Amino acid sequence: MFGNLKQKLVTDETLIGLALERRLEIAGVFPDKEEAISLLKSKSLRVYLGIDPTGPDIHLGHTIPLLFLKQLWLLGHAPVIVIGDFTARIGDPTGKDSARKPLSPDQINENAKDYLEQIYTILPKGSFEICHNGDWLDKLMFKDVVQLASHVTVQQMIQRDMFQERLKNERPVGLHEFLYPLMQGYDSVAMEIDGEVGGNDQVFNMLVGRDLEKKLLGKDKLVFATRLLVNSGSGKKMSKSEGELIALSDSPQEMRRKVLMTDDSMIKTVFQLCTEKPQDWIDGKQKEMESGRNPKEWKEELSDEIVKMYHGEEGVSKSREPVVSDGAGTSVVSYISSWLSISKSEVKKLLEQGAVEVNGRLEKSWEYNMKIGDEIKVGKGKVSKVS
Repeated sequence: MFGNLKQKLVTDETLIGLALERRLEIAGVFPDKEEAISLLKSKSLRVYLGIDPTGPDIHLGHTIPLLFLKQLWLLGHAPVIVIGDFTARIGDPTGKDSARKPLSPDQINENAKDYLEQIYTILPKGSFEICHNGDWLDKLMFKDVVQLASHVTVQQMIQRDMFQERLKNERPVGLHEFLYPLMQGYDSVAMEIDGEVGGNDQVFNMLVGRDLEKKLLGKDKLVFATRLLVNSGSGKKMSKSEGELIALSDSPQEMRRKVLMTDDSMIKTVFQLCTEKPQDWIDGKQKEMESGRNPKEWKEELSDEIVKMYHGEEGVSKSREPVVSDGAGTSVVSYISSWLSISKSEVKKLLEQGAVEVNGRLEKSWEYNMKIGDEIKVGKGKVSKVS
């Protein structure tokens, strides 16, 4: 259902250019930045973001294209959110060294249950259209899939870095994984969409959609690739397995803890990509830090801003309260697993690596049972107290 919150089309080229530069990889704008600006100032465009419900939460990485869509909406364009209830069954192979485990329809529906409520914290209700790609992909017959597949070559698919890496390491590449970009590409055709936004790791998939729309509908689609939240030290995306992903459903205390754990070198990047603070303000704060200001102070401001966006001013105050968890009598492995939402095998590795302290003492035993008043510290700054 398309909402009734309309915005007047903005034709100011400077404002449009600033919107493109804030969160995008400009080299990832197709066909190019100039053409995008020309189209964005000439008419209202429908631009979509697809999100596969492979987990229960929208996280900070998702907010980058969502905030870009909000900018487009404020410029008078029409955002579309596509819930990938069909594509989630296949699983996007992008960036994976092995095939994703397929999800059942029940798992997908459960994961997607709270997605819209989380998205509404960024895009207001009524500001965007909501679609589910199962509505059209479920209706395709096998002959339709074969016909679609004729528009993409094996050479195109196999040249992708991730598949080349798997072949080099003698890891399997499933034929169904070739179908994922085809299905995502067909989303563009089914909606006759004007543009698509996604992370810069999605460029291949988005360009498949651009090619299909051109061949099947004779229509050019704009593609906008947003920057990713990449750890400047490791060069890797912030990951759930490392406890780095900040979910919009996280408690205020958990949000603050995770933000304070980020590398100092990432503070400006997170401010720029994941908040709406003015760019001039961000640049000024960066200069202060470069001139000797303690980065911890700026990180505290970032924590306040992120918490305020999703929990309001009351959440900021609450986020400064100590985390107290009811875990007395449980093993340290179970306690940390539940607290940090990681597997017990990952907790055991942390214990073996000497990354866990209880009451200021290094703890390596899997059998230690938590007691009321115990203070547990994991890694750099993850602290909890047992009630």
